[in-house]
Amino acid sequence: MDTRVLGVETDPYRSAEEEVALYRDMPPSERYACFLDLMDFMESIIRTRPIEEWRRIWRDLDALDDPGRWWERVPRT
Repeated sequence: MDTRVLGVETDPYRSAEEEVALYRDMPPSERYACFLDLMDFMESIIRTRPIEEWRRIWRDLDALDDPGRWWERVPRT
């Protein structure tokens, strides 16, 4: 099925490929450094809000979590 049928103009597979293109040729050590930078950034965001607010958010996200993860239902191409 074409994604335009669902009202989505951009192809999610092509978008994902474009987003990871920068990282494909990186050596593993550089990719890991980028990952650590991302984790540091997420930690800085978490520290800006009270911990009780984050506990509520995590609890709500756990309640919404789908045990049959969405990516398991995406057909392979």
